Amino acid sequence: MFIRSLLVIIFLASAFSAAAQNTAPEFSLKDRYISSAGFVFSRANHDKDNEPFLGLCYSPSLNMLNKLSDFSVAIASHFAVSNHFKTINDPSDYLLLSFPAFIQFNVGHLATHNFYSSLGISFGAGYNFGVLNSEFDMGALLITTIHFWFLKHSFTVGYVQTHFQNHDTVMRELSLQLNIGAYLKDARNNNKISKFVKPFRK
Repeated sequence: MFIRSLLVIIFLASAFSAAAQNTAPEFSLKDRYISSAGFVFSRANHDKDNEPFLGLCYSPSLNMLNKLSDFSVAIASHFAVSNHFKTINDPSDYLLLSFPAFIQFNVGHLATHNFYSSLGISFGAGYNFGVLNSEFDMGALLITTIHFWFLKHSFTVGYVQTHFQNHDTVMRELSLQLNIGAYLKDARNNNKISKFVKPFRK
């Protein structure tokens, strides 16, 4: 009886210990979510004229592969609201709204919350769903970006190309964004430390 009771106590103690050591969630949005916001300049060869658009954008991403410091695979978007101003070829004002979804591969700077590199690149492909001059359209999208430190801040320069189907329009978009999030403070320290402890980087 004593031995059986002792085994039960040992079993329960082991179970509670294992539960206490496994309190951290395996999938944490806080550690996987990365975003940036900024300005976007676009041109569309609508009706064979390169019509200009100027607006704002926001780029959220969620890492699916997040184990390495300087490499990740994410599902991402690049929301943009741009305005077309009057031109000689198109004397009317109207909006361009973009709601893309794509898979993105990230290397180096901004790949994860724990990145060490001062420079990084991303590239991806997916589909863009948009509203052009009050008409819905969609098409295949390609995106490439460069991430870097400048004046103690993290920036992204991005290029997006979309071939909208219904209007047979190719949209080319250039953006300058500020990478945002409190985690960048820790990442900045990681970059400083990595210069001295490269053999011991994660």
